[in-house]
Amino acid sequence: MEDDDDIARLVTHHLESSGFRIHRPDRATNLISDAERKPPALFIIDLMLPEMDGFEICRRIKAHPNLRDVPVLMLSARTGVEDRKQALESGAETYMAKPFTPSALIAAVRRLSNQNS
Repeated sequence: MEDDDDIARLVTHHLESSGFRIHRPDRATNLISDAERKPPALFIIDLMLPEMDGFEICRRIKAHPNLRDVPVLMLSARTGVEDRKQALESGAETYMAKPFTPSALIAAVRRLSNQNS
């Protein structure tokens, strides 16, 4: 879930070019219901979203009985130690600061996707 369309298109392009299938819900509030219908291999969530922040989305995913084992990669322009700590405490497996390189993103997605296989 990424609210910046340019970054979302960039992430989608690089991941699809590497063979991943992407589903991007139209709203943060639809993320859980979409995932209930078709559980993903992993979630990529921006920390700063308009409807609810990435910490809350991550907590909801990790509290959901059918989604709690799906890894969460949190993306953020916020690079502070407290933000990283809070992301991990909310259940994210990985915290990646923006800007990131496409190769680092792809490597993290591969590692987390394989972890959930």
